[in-house]
Amino acid sequence: MVKYPSQGGYSPGDTWELYVGKNKRLEEFVYHRAGQGFPSLYTGTWEGYEKAGPLLLSTDHEGTTGDGKSVRVFFSDVAVKVAGSDDWMTAQ
Repeated sequence: MVKYPSQGGYSPGDTWELYVGKNKRLEEFVYHRAGQGFPSLYTGTWEGYEKAGPLLLSTDHEGTTGDGKSVRVFFSDVAVKVAGSDDWMTAQ
């Protein structure tokens, strides 16, 4: 679990619960917003893992908000460029 301090920082007072699977990959997370705003709660999966150079990235996140609405965040055409290289490596 990650909980930010109530003052300052990246996300004051917010809490992130991270769930890791047997394969040591992040599988699910739960986000609790401490302040005003939407969403106050979000539960989502980490799926669609793709390898881009030396990195393994989750490109698909499906879940629900605290009021039961479905949400999907996904990334496409992901590529990385390693420091010192001129070449981009496409995620696959």
